[in-house]
Amino acid sequence: MRRLLPAILACLLLAGCGAPAETTGTTAENSSEALPNSAPAEISETTVKKTLENLPEAMESAPAEPLCAPAVMSVGQTPEADCDLPTESVSLYDWPASGEPLALLAELPERGMALYGVADGEEAPHVLFRWGDTLTEFPDWTIYTLKSVTPELLALDLDGDGALEPVVLCYRGGTQVCVYDLHVLQQSDSILTDYRLPETLYEEQLSALLTLGGSGETLTISLGDQSIEAALPEGVQAETLEHLWTGAFVSWQAEDGTLRLVDQAALPPESSTAISTVYLTALSARVSFSDGQFSLSDFTLQSKLS
Repeated sequence: MRRLLPAILACLLLAGCGAPAETTGTTAENSSEALPNSAPAEISETTVKKTLENLPEAMESAPAEPLCAPAVMSVGQTPEADCDLPTESVSLYDWPASGEPLALLAELPERGMALYGVADGEEAPHVLFRWGDTLTEFPDWTIYTLKSVTPELLALDLDGDGALEPVVLCYRGGTQVCVYDLHVLQQSDSILTDYRLPETLYEEQLSALLTLGGSGETLTISLGDQSIEAALPEGVQAETLEHLWTGAFVSWQAEDGTLRLVDQAALPPESSTAISTVYLTALSARVSFSDGQFSLSDFTLQSKLS
């Protein structure tokens, strides 16, 4: 199947045709309660090439269908004691030095939304969130501090109901990865519920949308009717690659009231001897959220990594 597309293109050319939610363990589906500043140093140079542009309609690849997955759900709780909420914001980097048990990390005053960090001894701090008059604590929603990246708070309407809801982007790092988790908060009965986009949506399902082809050190990456070519590192052959690694470099772009996932697909670590991760292309998709389920649609394949 990997070589079928090049073969079809070759035949057409010869014939004269133009080239071408879990509650910390439970998903919302089965529960009744239900942006990085710089790219990695070594990035392979790629060029955009629409190889299927002029194929007959019957032979064109169909646009990718939306990907869907139930959110990872966490129902918050009312704080056990009254909180003296801070009013001055502080970065996650500077907070530990202050010695304060609570920190205002992000705020949208005009929307009545604020995210606080709660110190938890030797453990990672967790989230306390205020939305209007509702104050909710999330002991299981920890704030990763490996690089002390302060969470980002947005107000977006991802479910299309006309009402803006809190959306939080939280950094979650790791070895050779750079990932920002996406959280959407909803209110019910004076309590907030956190819905997090599951990693499987971009780690597994997104990777499965990509079709690989090419030969030698030139890899053809296709997504629906979009296609690019990417130069592979020395010693890596296109014929040996069965999939790309998605989920290693994940960020989000908010523009004109919408939110898009940006995932930089890379060579699987076992496919290359390179010390650093080799990124080949960037996939982008619009994010929607409704009835406890996230979906990705309107996919684009980009040769420019940023």
